Parts: sequence; C-alpha cells; structure tokens
Amino acid sequence: MPVIEGGKSDIQDDPLKLKGPSVCVVSPLDFREACFSVPAVRALRNSHPDAVISILCPASQSDMWKRVAAAVDHIVEYQGRSSARQIASKLGEADLKFDSAILWEECNAAKAISGAGVAQRLGYGAKQLEQRLTDIITVVDMSGPIQHRVRYYLNLVAQLGADAFVKSSFEVPQLPSAPEKLCVAIAPFSEYGRAYHWPMERIIEVMKVLSERFPDVSWTVFEPVAGSVKASELDEFQALIKEQDLCVGYRHRDDDLYDALAKHTVLLASDGDLAHMAAHVGLPAVVIFGPNAPEWKRPLGKQSIVVRDHVVCSPCFLEKCPLDSRCQKQVTVDMVIDGVEQARHLR
Repeated sequence: MPVIEGGKSDIQDDPLKLKGPSVCVVSPLDFREACFSVPAVRALRNSHPDAVISILCPASQSDMWKRVAAAVDHIVEYQGRSSARQIASKLGEADLKFDSAILWEECNAAKAISGAGVAQRLGYGAKQLEQRLTDIITVVDMSGPIQHRVRYYLNLVAQLGADAFVKSSFEVPQLPSAPEKLCVAIAPFSEYGRAYHWPMERIIEVMKVLSERFPDVSWTVFEPVAGSVKASELDEFQALIKEQDLCVGYRHRDDDLYDALAKHTVLLASDGDLAHMAAHVGLPAVVIFGPNAPEWKRPLGKQSIVVRDHVVCSPCFLEKCPLDSRCQKQVTVDMVIDGVEQARHLR
C-alpha cells in the first residue's frame, strides 16, 4: 500500500497519479467539512480537466454540490442514514464506473465504495479509514499557528499534482445584482448547540438600530433545521420581533436557501450552517463566533467577517456552556453593527 508524505511546503516531485479518468469523491458527512472540501474538488478539476468527477454525498448536501457544476460531472445522493448496502444500490442505479476514489473519512459511503471494487482508493491514513484505502497519503504535521481546515483537503489533492493553493480553487458563482435597499438575512440559531447562539435580545437590538438608520431595510429570518433548536426558543425570538413591531419574512429549510441568500445584501448569523451556505454563494456575512475557533473553521472567503471577543475559555467547542456564556455576552451590539456596515459595502 503506497504511502505519500508531504504538506504544502513538502510536495513530492513525483506526485501520485490517478489510475484513470473517472474519479469519485466521497463528501464528508458534516456540512461544514463538505464546504471546506469544495476548493479541493475545484483544484482537482483544474488539474485534471478531462476527468469525469462524481460526488457521492448525503441528500442534504446535494444543492450545495450542484452549485459546483463547473467542477462536478455527476452527483450521487443518498439519505443520511443509509447503510453501505443501500448506498451501493444508489451507485448501481447511477451506473457509474470509477477508476479512482478519494475518501476523507470512515463512513458507510466509504464502505460502499470499497465494496464496489474501485481499483484505487486514496485518502489519509485516518483511524478506521485505512482499511478502505489502496493508497495512503500522509501529510506531515507542520508546526506553526492553527491552520484552517480547508488546507486538510487542499493538501491531499496537491499530492495528486494539483496546483491547489490558488485563487481559482476558491471561486464562487457570481451573485445577482445587489438589492436597491438594504436586505438583511438573519440566522440567529446554530445547529452546533445552544452555546453557539448570540443572545437573541442583542440581535433584536441590532435590528432596531439598523431599522432607525435605514428606514427601508428589510429582514428575513432563516429558520433552523427542525430539531436543532427548541421550538420554545424560536417562539421566544418571534415574540421579541412582534414586541418591537419589526416586520420580517421567514425562510424555512425546505426552501431553496442558496437562491434566497443570494438575493440579500448581507447575512447576520451565529456560527452555523447558514454562514457556510452564504460563503458558498459569495454573500457577505457577519458571523458571530463563541466557543469555536475561527482560525480553524471560519466560513471561507474574505467577504465572511468574523465578530468575536476572545475569552480565556474559548475555544471549548462545547454545545452547552458550563459557565456564563461569556464568549457570546462579550460580543457587543456595536461590534456587530460595525460588522454589518463593513459587510454591506462588500456586496
């Protein structure tokens, strides 16, 4: 089983070659990680323009991958809790034959690809995944500051000869014309846990200040994934909106969220999936970070503005704060309004 070693500054002179033109990339299960893998797929396309690249992904990611149409030829989707046998059946229905596959993590989709007899299966020698691979790529641990997760994916395709760390890897679709008036999308809740929510009273305060500053501003609240937030929290937020007589629209998760986001001027969001969706379409966003580390997992793109007041206990990555949510409480209304003012000029 070949082992290729190297990092961004330690690429082999003779990179590993793909066995053939048909390549399947198994998307990471976590939505954020799938977003971070997109630049690597673009780099793979740019370095192998004649390849036929397929994405095997959960159905919940399908709309995202469809927006990478220039880099992807086929998308095979499966339901999130599908077994390896069910995923293998989806591959059979697609009638696609793969020469090579890139696997990022151990999962039922990786198991299905392994069982499908794909001759070359590349990936990092991660725990449990190694058994699925024919070619293990090892990236040398490079000392220094925290590196963004996007490098984890780009480093692998760099070992396949791709010029990965270039602007073209990060291109996004062109946004439609900016709305004539200020249109703010709001994602107050996070799928990652209660500790990731900025206090809703402060979001309301930002809305009040901006409504006074821009009398014709419009608001759209993007509701969280069902089950990710207590219904009582959403009800409480809606009650605060009514109490302040703020006129807003609502977007449900069954809508085309990418098109809806692209029609706004800016997104104001807690650290969650909506912020990464906005980055995927290139929409300027103000993203409030608390227990997470923006150096590691901030949304991609310079148009994504992180607002954070670093405290000694952050990052903790906990879904529920055992203390007093100080990482959220120390982010002020003025800090967020300044971020929105900066972001709206990027549209």
